[in-house]
Amino acid sequence: MKKILVFLCLFAAFSFANAQNSTYDDSQWPQNRIGLYGSFFSGYGLSYQYQFANGLSVRTQLFAYGSNDDNNYNSDEIQLALGADLQYNLKRTHNTRLYALAGSFIDYYERGNSYYSSSVYSKDYNIERFINVGVGFGIEILGWQNVSIVLEGGYYGRFGNNTVTDYDYSGEETKRVKVNQTPKSFGFGVGGGISYAF
Repeated sequence: MKKILVFLCLFAAFSFANAQNSTYDDSQWPQNRIGLYGSFFSGYGLSYQYQFANGLSVRTQLFAYGSNDDNNYNSDEIQLALGADLQYNLKRTHNTRLYALAGSFIDYYERGNSYYSSSVYSKDYNIERFINVGVGFGIEILGWQNVSIVLEGGYYGRFGNNTVTDYDYSGEETKRVKVNQTPKSFGFGVGGGISYAF
């Protein structure tokens, strides 16, 4: 049901774009975008996009977060997401744009936990590394005061290479062991964002 709803929204937006007057001055369409964006295809965070005159666009995303040892939870963490996508205009009017996209991003998360059960405090780190790739379609609507809104839908794959702490209960004493995991997932994803065009 979710897929049908997203495709209906994209179809309605495309129909709206076709109904617009298709005569416009190409120099009036802003080439730069800066804002917030998130998707299954090319990441999340602060984004910058540049649109070339030939109908191609390149968008990059960056998100970074970190905290050191918290006395309440005895943990510290680092999160980083870096991604990019390439877009090609299928249809463009005065204030709307329908495009195809292909993107990818790296999603890195590290969390350290302190263990006080031993005589010497030890710290273990869980590390999650994912690479997402995706393709899809999107629509951009350039609205009031050059505020740009995008909605995207398509398919993605997510591939992980994680190192996490697990517990071995086989002996008399519980032991912490490192386990490597390689999760994979595929599915339908969405994306969206808001930015300022200039």
